Amino acid sequence: MFAIVLAIALAVIIYATSSWLSSSKRDTSYPPRVPSFLPWIGSTISYLSDPHRFLASCHKRYGPVFRLLLGGRHVIVVSSPAAIFAIYASDVAVPHFTHNQVFRAVIGRNEKLTKFNLERDVFPFLDQTFSRRALGDVTRPLAQMMYARIQHYARSQETQVSLMPALALPLFDALNIILFGDRFPSDIFDDFYILDNSMPKRLSGEPFWFLPSMQARKRILSQILDYIDGSNASENNGLIGTKFMKAFLQNDVCRHEAGCHLLTFQWGLHANTQGVLIWLFLFLLSDPIALTAIRGEVDGAMKEVFGDMQGFLADANPNNLDGPHFALLTSAIIETMRLTVKIMGLRVATRDFELKDGDKAIPVRKGEFLMGNVDAVHSDENSYPDNQKFVYDRFARGDQQEGKFPTEGKPWFSLGSGRHVCKGKYLSIYEVKVSAILYLHLFDITPIGGAPAPWWPLPPQRRVIGIPHAEEVLVQMRPRHGTS
Repeated sequence: MFAIVLAIALAVIIYATSSWLSSSKRDTSYPPRVPSFLPWIGSTISYLSDPHRFLASCHKRYGPVFRLLLGGRHVIVVSSPAAIFAIYASDVAVPHFTHNQVFRAVIGRNEKLTKFNLERDVFPFLDQTFSRRALGDVTRPLAQMMYARIQHYARSQETQVSLMPALALPLFDALNIILFGDRFPSDIFDDFYILDNSMPKRLSGEPFWFLPSMQARKRILSQILDYIDGSNASENNGLIGTKFMKAFLQNDVCRHEAGCHLLTFQWGLHANTQGVLIWLFLFLLSDPIALTAIRGEVDGAMKEVFGDMQGFLADANPNNLDGPHFALLTSAIIETMRLTVKIMGLRVATRDFELKDGDKAIPVRKGEFLMGNVDAVHSDENSYPDNQKFVYDRFARGDQQEGKFPTEGKPWFSLGSGRHVCKGKYLSIYEVKVSAILYLHLFDITPIGGAPAPWWPLPPQRRVIGIPHAEEVLVQMRPRHGTS
């Protein structure tokens, strides 16, 4: 028996060694291949342990284009703005990170086979509801509801709170009511936070202690199912709730499966925006100059554009939230996204083609995967001097036209690009902007215990796929005199 085990072990070692040696010698043509010792697994372990550091080391050694083997997938990684834009604009490289993969990560299984199709049945009304022209129907009530939910902080001289729920909970509840109506469950935020904390490991397939996350998901889903059961045409189901119910009904989606789709949509709706909002305030709390400058801009705009807080609540529409009077705040939000939005989705080639990269062409075979290394672009010292620092006014001198992000001339892919731009690109910016205006104008927020910790750059072990989760930070919130 021992001899058999020893023989198998030797065979595995010989096979792995020969595979590594052959992979290190073959295919020296463009783009270069990153050698790996393990067959099929390839560089998966190194990548998952710290994806951004691993890709950075490969970029340094092999250049802006290279090939990887990740769990049986042959992946071409590109790190130039031209090549990344070409991937986003291509109709040949289709997204591999699909709704079903997010569904599986959130729910724990694949979607059940129905006639329901996200692109056909949901994307059209999301395009309409989340278009910049229509977002006044979201931003005005969002400002009003959030203002009502944070007024209790203004009734006490000083309040000690955890920064994350203080910022995220009012936004979470208000947006759900606007989009899904006042019957949508209002006490699921804590469970949503538990579920969201497990998502990096769920998405990457890492082992994790899953019981608290599963229990949280079960509690949320139970309340969403109650919402579905009570939905009818006469109820106020918000801007998109009724449209979701109609899509489920027309495609014979059972109630439980419909609840799973709504829960998956909830994660996509809230998680990344909450992360950007939290990191924006962490950066501002650690940079007194930035905080003072942006607060001064907000106070000035509150007076010059809106007159007072009541004017803001009445006219918090996209046109008034854009423009040069909020240039610093917009810049700080874009800069926060540059630093923290680390999503690098895979796309798979549907046929052989050549991917354009400036004056070069990258040969891509059908079935190969493409990854845009957004982190490398956002960390390029030529485009972004002091690239690991939060420079609040980095984009303030860009074009501040209404409805246009001030990123022209700089490579910026935090919300996607081309054919694969984020459906909620405007919504996410305006959510963060409305929240920041309210909190900065109404309150002084300071970390408890003196000078804040060095939150950024993150230590390597904190690197994750997506937006890194911030630490819990206790702060004191004090009303600012004469602003309520």
